[in-house]
Amino acid sequence: GLAAGRLRSVVIDRCFVDESGTRWVVDYKTSRHEGGGLESFLAEELERYRGQLSTYAALAQQLGPEPVRAALYFPLLRAFRELS
Repeated sequence: GLAAGRLRSVVIDRCFVDESGTRWVVDYKTSRHEGGGLESFLAEELERYRGQLSTYAALAQQLGPEPVRAALYFPLLRAFRELS
């Protein structure tokens, strides 16, 4: 798709429209957390992938009129963090 005026080819892990009509873009991460606080680690990961998620959200917006929300999912940590 086209994002920021450039043709982009990406692989989105999960994209769906929920029952309220919101399109979700979810990127799965298998990052390991070692030491330090879990919440600070998750916040750092969200910042680390902010650009990638923003690009995915911009591309997903082209799929339909639904509002788009983007998030990271960490299955090994049982954590979900939405991009704000």
